[in-house]
Amino acid sequence: MDLAVYLLYTVALALQLVGAGLVVLDVRQAQRNLDSFKKKLDEAQTAKDEHIKALAKQSGRSYPGFGGGRIKGPTISPLAFEPIANQLGPSAPIERQALTEFVQSQYAVSKQRRWVGVILLFIGVLAGYAGSMLSVA
Repeated sequence: MDLAVYLLYTVALALQLVGAGLVVLDVRQAQRNLDSFKKKLDEAQTAKDEHIKALAKQSGRSYPGFGGGRIKGPTISPLAFEPIANQLGPSAPIERQALTEFVQSQYAVSKQRRWVGVILLFIGVLAGYAGSMLSVA
């Protein structure tokens, strides 16, 4: 009986460790994916800020015209800089690409591996409980 209890505890511990290890791998992968996503969003924000600065430089600028005159370029309202940058700037494609890569990388981890880890963890807990009950009996 004592050998069976020790064996049950050992199996429970092994299952819990393997299950927890698989869950930790999944969590680490998710964290890496989030870090990469955040980095790409920061890149998109930087591109958007640069685009807004470029729009501000171009707004109301005048150019030398033919015959010695000046041609005044269009004046863009400062309130319109951000909407223009969101729709026409380089940040929108970067954000879409970042989101697409994030979603695809989240599903790169096998759901089977994820759930096998969780199931092993729970089986290990149940085996530990059974070992505890047998050791008291």
